[in-house]
Amino acid sequence: MKRISMLFVLFSMLFFVVACTSNKTNKEMEISDNDATTKGSTNNLISYYETIKLENSIESSFTKKVLKKKGHPDGYDLTLSRAKKEVILVIRPYSKKNFNYLKDDLQSNIEEVLQSKKYTDYKVKVVADWSKTNQTEQQENEQKIINEIVNKMKKTHKINVSMGTQYSATDGRIVQLDLMFYRNNKEIIDPNEVNNFHKEFLKLAKEKGFNVTDIHIRFKSNLKRDWEMKVMPSINQGLKEIKDLKVTSTTIIDDKNPIIINTAINSTDKNAKEIGKRIKELLNEFFQYKQINKSFSGPYEFQVLSKDNKKIN
Repeated sequence: MKRISMLFVLFSMLFFVVACTSNKTNKEMEISDNDATTKGSTNNLISYYETIKLENSIESSFTKKVLKKKGHPDGYDLTLSRAKKEVILVIRPYSKKNFNYLKDDLQSNIEEVLQSKKYTDYKVKVVADWSKTNQTEQQENEQKIINEIVNKMKKTHKINVSMGTQYSATDGRIVQLDLMFYRNNKEIIDPNEVNNFHKEFLKLAKEKGFNVTDIHIRFKSNLKRDWEMKVMPSINQGLKEIKDLKVTSTTIIDDKNPIIINTAINSTDKNAKEIGKRIKELLNEFFQYKQINKSFSGPYEFQVLSKDNKKIN
């Protein structure tokens, strides 16, 4: 996993901040040893899922073959862009000497993995972030905005909110939010109610000039690892990348509850039903994909909602 700093801020009965360093920022991307044929899948969700797997393979390789032997930097951030066909590894080294000591081996290792997975057209960059810390003024401002939003929702809806924030170890940007809602000390897991809270959170953040639509959001803890790290981001980002579908957000609680897809389409739009049908088809195909189906066989309920909160699938 990429290295990150994590702060968990719990609202309701307690408040605390913990800073630590671990691995992983954008959950973007792996391809299994026998699955080169899925590299060009026409289903963007499957394609995104395979890219997550490729990224995981790259990270596992350089962690084992380079960092465990030569030592870890103070933090790192691995991203893979399918559009640009490039892999960028940003590390926060301890010194220029430390960077030079790691750079060539890291680059060579990543190139070897791409070659073995038949991604020979991808470029690799290993660059240094010379910041002494990943704690920034922007991070503080964004955390303040999140706190204000959460406190407003608590007062408006008479609920408690447990909220955690996960930061990149390099530039300190927010890479994941945990939003869990409680009423009378009982966790709220009704998908439609959670979805309404989710959309309100996004709306309030936007009003304050903070765009959180591309930040990974969890609504429940202790999720199955592959569900959280591969399935959820594949659905969320895979659908958002298809601009014609006008997907604004997804509310995915766990692998037992309905999956809700929010769009910017009005229910009266002549193409609304067609788009709703297309989204459902992509989701069905995604869950029928053998690597996903063997772990998450469903069945799953999908709700594709219009801007005016009507079901269009």
